[in-house]
Amino acid sequence: MVPSRITVIGAGIIGMSTAAFLQRAGHKVTVIDRVAPGDGCSFGNAGGVAFAEVTPTIHPRILLKIPGWLMDPLGPLTIRWSYLPKALPWFLAAGRNALPDRVRKITAARAALGLRAVSDFETLLQAAKASELLVRQDTIRLYDTEAQYQAEEPDRRAKREYGYETKKLTPGEIAEIEPDLARDFACGAFHGGWYHVRNPKSVVTAIAQEFTRNGGEIILDDVIEVTQEAARAAKIRLKTGGERPLDRLVICAGAYSNFFARQFGDKVLLEAERGYHLVMPDPGITLGRSFSYVRTPMVVTPMDVGLRFAGTDEFAGLDAPPNWKRADVLWHSAKRCLPKLRPIDENVSRWMGRRPGTPDGLPVIGPSRKLGNVWYGFGHSHMGLTWGPTTGRLLSEMLSGTPGNTDLSAFRVDRF
Repeated sequence: MVPSRITVIGAGIIGMSTAAFLQRAGHKVTVIDRVAPGDGCSFGNAGGVAFAEVTPTIHPRILLKIPGWLMDPLGPLTIRWSYLPKALPWFLAAGRNALPDRVRKITAARAALGLRAVSDFETLLQAAKASELLVRQDTIRLYDTEAQYQAEEPDRRAKREYGYETKKLTPGEIAEIEPDLARDFACGAFHGGWYHVRNPKSVVTAIAQEFTRNGGEIILDDVIEVTQEAARAAKIRLKTGGERPLDRLVICAGAYSNFFARQFGDKVLLEAERGYHLVMPDPGITLGRSFSYVRTPMVVTPMDVGLRFAGTDEFAGLDAPPNWKRADVLWHSAKRCLPKLRPIDENVSRWMGRRPGTPDGLPVIGPSRKLGNVWYGFGHSHMGLTWGPTTGRLLSEMLSGTPGNTDLSAFRVDRF
């Protein structure tokens, strides 16, 4: 392998992981983003390293719930109706990907990405001397009724097929593990492999600092244009930094990646799945691990900045203003689970981020089909933090010509 000069657009968990693994392979790497590492979508996620979550987000049982959710502007999944015509092709494709045969194939691809997620995470955090940021405590799933627990047996069966064992918890066991959780749940369960980080922003920052210590370059600037010559990306033009020549280019720009893919002639169905979070610096309760609640697609995670409530999906495009009521509604679901939770006050912070989602819930990882020196790493939807380091390793192997043992056909850019 001959080391080369590689430019990565995007300084979130995907872009910085890719840059770090490429640097470890001997390449000279430059990362470009308009915001500092970890200040984009990576900043506000739920902090889950959910490597055992092999079942896709949209599957036949979820399809039955979606119409009701869409009618509620504060529900788990909503769309601003003025945006529906633009999002309709994405939703139609998502429906096709919820058919049983597609779900089986998507599940296998998700399992392949999760197989080395923790070890890839540890590789980068250990190098950055930040291993303490990963908390190896499995997340708890909470159920109001036994029927809710039984309804998710297909998910647990899929996990078992890939080696992830879940354990059912009685109300007494839940109380023993997390005393501040409500005492009236019918049951709970460990997810079978869902850790969390103390702060996702700190994770990306630590990787970025190690990258720059080792000679990597990070440029804070807007990318205005990528010019092409002879089926290659030739130059990149920045808002304030002028033009720079390109050897090889990797696009890890999250929900904005489609601007580049479309320019390069690669067709991708990509939507901004807008998620919200609420952070309470002093919640009045103690929690040792994260938990999810079956009634609401939401995760509550203890972090070094406080207690974070994160979740929901909103389809409104990239530029629509946030609906902060969608952040506040997360508190109400959390309050049911944490009776001693303090009320929302002026110390609470709110955030909205744009998850890059594809209709099959799988990322795009691999080369452009149109330009010979362009690669992609985007479209991770709710799994960016989990699959970020692994995506970086896989891209590094591809660009370095290193044989890998992961079937990447499910992540091709030309599958849409």
